[in-house]
Amino acid sequence: MRAFERASGRKLSAWADAWIRRRGMPQVDVSWNCSNGRLTKLSLRQHNVLNEGGVWPIATQVLLAYNDSASLRIRAELGTAEAEIPAAAGKGCPAFVFANDKDYAYGRFLLDATSHNAVEQRLGNIDDLFERTLLWGSLWDSVREAQFAPQKYLSLTQRLLPFETNESLAQSLTAHTVTALHRYLSPQARVALVPKFEKLAHDRMINSQEQGLRIIWFRTFRALAETDLGRNELKKLLNGDLQVPGVQLRPLDRWSMVTALIATKDIEADKILTAEQERDHSGDGLKYAYMAEAARPDAASKKKYFADYLHNADRPEDWVEQSLAAFNYWNQSELTAPYLEPALSALPQVKRERKIFFVLAWLGAFIDGQQSPEADAQVHAWLQTGNIDPDLRLKVLEVVDDLDRTVKIRKSFP
Repeated sequence: MRAFERASGRKLSAWADAWIRRRGMPQVDVSWNCSNGRLTKLSLRQHNVLNEGGVWPIATQVLLAYNDSASLRIRAELGTAEAEIPAAAGKGCPAFVFANDKDYAYGRFLLDATSHNAVEQRLGNIDDLFERTLLWGSLWDSVREAQFAPQKYLSLTQRLLPFETNESLAQSLTAHTVTALHRYLSPQARVALVPKFEKLAHDRMINSQEQGLRIIWFRTFRALAETDLGRNELKKLLNGDLQVPGVQLRPLDRWSMVTALIATKDIEADKILTAEQERDHSGDGLKYAYMAEAARPDAASKKKYFADYLHNADRPEDWVEQSLAAFNYWNQSELTAPYLEPALSALPQVKRERKIFFVLAWLGAFIDGQQSPEADAQVHAWLQTGNIDPDLRLKVLEVVDDLDRTVKIRKSFP
């Protein structure tokens, strides 16, 4: 800290109290008003996302974006719960305002209602990659805060993703699209949308100009395919009747498609599993076959695998870890719900017998595999029981955040 103080020429004890010693982070909200085509007031307001109080010293850059002229950028500092930004007064009334231009500040920066609507309309015409990425990120934060319907977010990705040429942003947006479809929508809403996204992903994995984009879209298609048409295309990829131009499938790519076919009850899944086992006799092939069969959507298979996880000392740890997501496949939450409490109760054994990062993989699979209020309540009830190691409690709290959000989003946008 003394080195920072010498370099900045400022006392930083208050900064350290906020940014190093305080839990949580700030959410910064912006409000603004216009009259006669000019800004009359622009203010920033912050609060702790954990609702534990406290403020942070924040330096940021506010973007004022216009429809018919260049954007303006205003430096702003916020060291209290709320502060007006005098430099904005008298500027032209913007189409939208974003309070963390260039990502100078740390926190959660959501768009106000007017700006949100404007960004939805303009996002496809924003050429600056960094600005576009930040705005997409703010929209996704709004989904996760249950302020923006996942259906509307998916409408945006369906409209704009075909034209996104940046690989990093495309990968992020396709991942968020899969999450929204698999976790945040009701089964009925998902079934209505999946064929459209299957078609989009299939087209882009074949026709994207860049190899990197074709790979991203192939993996998106593999994750999304669940209709008869989609599964048939997976089978064509496996038997060589369909190829992604310039892309050679890795063994794990092939086994992940086999896993998807098993998990979605494809009528030819067992035959394809046998063919892949005959094709791949490697050590990894044996591990991936174990992974694929963990996705079988039947109670007997789940019971067998869970017992194997906890009681078969000869089973290699990396085999178990590789199979956890397949066991808890996104469409099998009702089937795996009975294993949530046993998985939590087994945490002391898992911590004792497995490597350090295995615990998070275990929790991530069994908790993230659920979507219901009942499962969420079950995890929080378990957290209230006694004799839980503090580090395990913290890990569960870390992982259950996604389930908390899933339940909240589904309740807000049924």
